Amino acid sequence: MDNKEESMNKYLKGYLIGKAIEITVAGTAVMVAKHKGLIDAEMRPTFKEDAFAESQKRAKRKRLAR
Repeated sequence: MDNKEESMNKYLKGYLIGKAIEITVAGTAVMVAKHKGLIDAEMRPTFKEDAFAESQKRAKRKRLAR
């Protein structure tokens, strides 16, 4: 029984180490993207307000056309 628990702990430990590496890589990618200006510092996508208003107008026109 101890051997089975040890192997289970080994797999769990490997899984957690893998997840930690995955999170580290994702964090590094976000830092690089911020540094290069691909995303702004507040993590909001660069979506223009007028484009949002335009899409709302289009949706309203579609609803009225039905």
